[in-house]
Amino acid sequence: MNRISPRMNAVITSCVAFAVICFTQTASAQFPFDSLFPFSKVDADPSKDYKLTEDDGPWLVLACTFRGAGAESQAKQLVYELRKNSQLEAYTLYRSFDFTGTVYGRGVDQNAAPVKMKYANERRFNEIAVLVGNFEDIGSSDAQETLKVLKHLHPQCLQVNKGGSTSQVYAFFREVQRRINLSPEKHERGPMGKAFFTRNPLLPASYFEQKGVDPFIEQLNEDVQFSLLDSPGRFTVRVANFTGNVSYNIQKGFNAEEKLSNKLVVAAENAHKLTMALRAQNIEAYEFHDRTSSIVTVGAFKNVGTRQFNGNLQLDPRIQGIINTYKAQRQFTPGAAQVSVQPKRLAGIPFDVTPEPIPVPGKSVSSNFARSR
Repeated sequence: MNRISPRMNAVITSCVAFAVICFTQTASAQFPFDSLFPFSKVDADPSKDYKLTEDDGPWLVLACTFRGAGAESQAKQLVYELRKNSQLEAYTLYRSFDFTGTVYGRGVDQNAAPVKMKYANERRFNEIAVLVGNFEDIGSSDAQETLKVLKHLHPQCLQVNKGGSTSQVYAFFREVQRRINLSPEKHERGPMGKAFFTRNPLLPASYFEQKGVDPFIEQLNEDVQFSLLDSPGRFTVRVANFTGNVSYNIQKGFNAEEKLSNKLVVAAENAHKLTMALRAQNIEAYEFHDRTSSIVTVGAFKNVGTRQFNGNLQLDPRIQGIINTYKAQRQFTPGAAQVSVQPKRLAGIPFDVTPEPIPVPGKSVSSNFARSR
């Protein structure tokens, strides 16, 4: 048997090493390994608080809720575990509930006063919810897969051992129910087996209304210089609403040469005139025209405000400032028993009595701009 000389062995080793280097460089050039992992890694830091914000969602999965001693600690542990082990974007949401005090029901009592009732179990408590995901549509494949995964996960922090304790709401009841359930699919579910889709509660309800103006509405607004459809923000403040008593005929369309004596045309003219008057004052104003009304708005904002611990929404100071600037003034009339409300005006055109924040329509929204108020 021929033996390889030490010199030949060194040469072969050098050639193999050179070949490996060449292959690695070629493979790197043609098949970058980074391309095999196109998804960014979910941030997971046990020292961070991943609190839900308006930028998350708008649709999420409510994984579970916690209440009582240790609730905050266990919720944070679950968020960390979901982020680190399952690469799921998990967040916490704090809520306060008050079931004390008087509740007014329908109708009146024997003294013609509103019916007063009380909760059967009067109490106050705080809860912490853990929500998962950022989904534009709950029907999407990633949303459905995430829900399925969550229902069958068994996070270490949620394991209820014999003699152990947990702050997860109804944890023991659900564990017993799972064990006695004869359905194989339900029997295999974990402590988050009751997870379900929910919308981001920090977003206003109007955000989830039908969005997307139809082509006809786009056509009505396409030649508008300061159209609300071109606003860079997600929300704005409606300061004036002008309603007509007729609507445009979709089939007939609008004939600019035809003189129409109706309130809808006057509404559009007032909206345009008010928008231009505001713009002349260097105010970011927009106008929007629908089939039954025209509106004027001020400002472009990413968010409406911040949700407080008690669930109340604290408006963005800029939005609150716009509302305070254009809302109607209360005036005391000498000799009158009631206080009169006088809308503010600009260029002779009145603003709304109470301006309000609304979502900005996209190109294919919302019917709430068409509703008469």
